Amino acid sequence: MFYGIFTSGNFISPYYYNCTGTSSFTESKVAIGLIYMTIGLISQFVYFLVLYTIFNSKTLFSLPCYKIMFFLGIPDIFSLIFCADFAGFYSIRGLHPCYSINFTFTTGCLVFGSWHMSCLYVLLLAFNRVCELIFPEKCAFLFQKWYLKVLLFLPVPYFIYFAFFTKPTFFNSSVSAFLLNPMSEMTKNFPSEYYTVEAYVFNNFFVMVFIGFCYLIICSYLLKKSWKIQMKQTSVLVKRVTYQCLTVCTCHFIGCFLYVYIQYFWVPEFLSVVCHLAWIGNHSLPPYVYIIFNPSIRSYIQKLFIKPSARKKTEEESLRTFQIVKSIS
Repeated sequence: MFYGIFTSGNFISPYYYNCTGTSSFTESKVAIGLIYMTIGLISQFVYFLVLYTIFNSKTLFSLPCYKIMFFLGIPDIFSLIFCADFAGFYSIRGLHPCYSINFTFTTGCLVFGSWHMSCLYVLLLAFNRVCELIFPEKCAFLFQKWYLKVLLFLPVPYFIYFAFFTKPTFFNSSVSAFLLNPMSEMTKNFPSEYYTVEAYVFNNFFVMVFIGFCYLIICSYLLKKSWKIQMKQTSVLVKRVTYQCLTVCTCHFIGCFLYVYIQYFWVPEFLSVVCHLAWIGNHSLPPYVYIIFNPSIRSYIQKLFIKPSARKKTEEESLRTFQIVKSIS
């Protein structure tokens, strides 16, 4: 476990991560590597643009949901560095984890921690949406002042636990995905139970259930409101939220379920590629979803590239969009 670097200095088990007799190179997969890396680099730029927009907008950053989106973006961008950029480079070069076990162990710990940190921010965002839409008065105190600061801080110890006190995950270019077992010549026949991280399994399935449940409630609630209030604005908002929910939930379900599944059962390589693309999608899709389905963020980004004179109009559109959401709740 990675915390050993601060105690004994020896954080890699010579038994479970033994690279003796293992070649440092496997088959090079240029196409897959380029796909991973391209998605990662473009998405990091777009994500940074979205975070810059949120942080520099007093209107947006004053709202709890946008603050959660902002902090969610930090582990997302960090994760893309490893699960997209480094994974793409390793695939192109055909590098085995044993090429540099110290490096892959360290990056595996960090990406494992950032994945779980991102998961907790996603849960907070889903919880915030349910509270602000359905129970705005009862739950308002949870997203104000120091209560919100505590909620935003919770993913940090979550990151520390999974990064420093659990087993890491390794990118294996042979299967184009991350595995808990480094699959060296000495460890490839080890029982999967040797590398099981129970908290990881629980986290993934809890995320699937919780997010699906929250967004089902949100979509049902907005649909019910749209029947009662015959407004064109309401129906448009329902469509936007529904599409956003379907996109986020589908990607999270595929990524969370398949990544647990492939740790214990053999799957064809194309399925492991789909699985890893779903993981990359978990971190890379949010900025596109925000831009496509969120007129507030979209208008602010347009302002950066089009006309400075659009500032006032952008502020008014953002406030009007937020007022629509509050009015139907």
